[in-house]
Amino acid sequence: MKTRTRWTVAIFSFVACHGVVSQTRGPLLASFERSFGVSQSLLGAVAPAATVGLLLAVLLLGMNAGRVSVRRALLVGVGLTVCSLASLALVQSYWVLVGSFLLQGLGIGAVRALDRPLLGHLYPDARGRLFNLYALTWAVGATVGPLFVNWVLSVTDWRMTFVFLLLPLLPVVVLLWRATPPREMRNEQNISLAAVRELLSRPAVLGMATALVLSGSIEGTMFAWFAYYAGEFVPRTRANVLLSAFLVTYIPARLLYSHLCDRLAPLTLVLGLAVVGVPVTALAFTARSWVVLAAGALALGFVVAGFFPTLSAFGIDSAAEYSGPVNAIATGANYVGITAAPLVVGVVAERVDIVTGMRLLVPAMVGLVVVVATTRWRLARPA
Repeated sequence: MKTRTRWTVAIFSFVACHGVVSQTRGPLLASFERSFGVSQSLLGAVAPAATVGLLLAVLLLGMNAGRVSVRRALLVGVGLTVCSLASLALVQSYWVLVGSFLLQGLGIGAVRALDRPLLGHLYPDARGRLFNLYALTWAVGATVGPLFVNWVLSVTDWRMTFVFLLLPLLPVVVLLWRATPPREMRNEQNISLAAVRELLSRPAVLGMATALVLSGSIEGTMFAWFAYYAGEFVPRTRANVLLSAFLVTYIPARLLYSHLCDRLAPLTLVLGLAVVGVPVTALAFTARSWVVLAAGALALGFVVAGFFPTLSAFGIDSAAEYSGPVNAIATGANYVGITAAPLVVGVVAERVDIVTGMRLLVPAMVGLVVVVATTRWRLARPA
């Protein structure tokens, strides 16, 4: 197997596993609530614990992508992920559960800090397409996650979910162990603090980061709370299926966007999707019918699928020599939204109700339209 192929297979295999792992948390919230007797506001800490760990690892390693050993960092990341899954399989305390998710985030973040910069250097002429295919692979795994939880809960205790998730990571460890360091990462430049400030002052990077905070808020809320919210209308198993239905639309959507990104300007594509997303989100979370909710979730998934991969590829294209730091900014901004939004929704759900909490997605989508339109206008102005 060629070196580039080996690295590509390892990266895509891990991101598929990450998709499954990330989408077991929301469907298991009700199990955590019953097992540990915690409130809705405390349940809102589950997803952010994982994303805080991921955010720390992404920022630390991403900003030093030109200095670290990619192979060693990825092996450490996969190893920490395996340890966290083993801990979750044995957990008896809610705060140990939260700590295990934090460890899981650190492990996954170590991989996510370097995998897309490496793909960008391996395929410098096709970043938009590769990033959408990469995101599509995550979506395949994510779609499996809620259905996988349904199967586990039908046959055994919820803790066994994490035992089963250990198995597909073992081939990834073997691939990384046998891989030789990629020569292409030598194109990655080391970055100074002054250069970081300069990057953040660029309209393209600043606009990308702000937009990704908002799109991350939308995705994070859906991942963490949608199955719980849908349980207000349908039985729990069907609610998990609705979450999978939301995620399954990512697959054809990202396949479509991997082709459209070569034909449309990235901000034009994202702006069009966000404009469509405003009425879709409003309809999905104001109607009291599960049929309308299901249709709205499918449409929203198709829209949201294009945000992160297209925006991150746009940002990296604007500063390809600093793909690691730009990827860290992009991933960090995305996960700031993913971390903060579920906490806010959890607090609103406890003080008011979950319906009101989910309706916060509407102003988030409106904000995304404003940010992308403003960034597009700034970049179109004469220098």
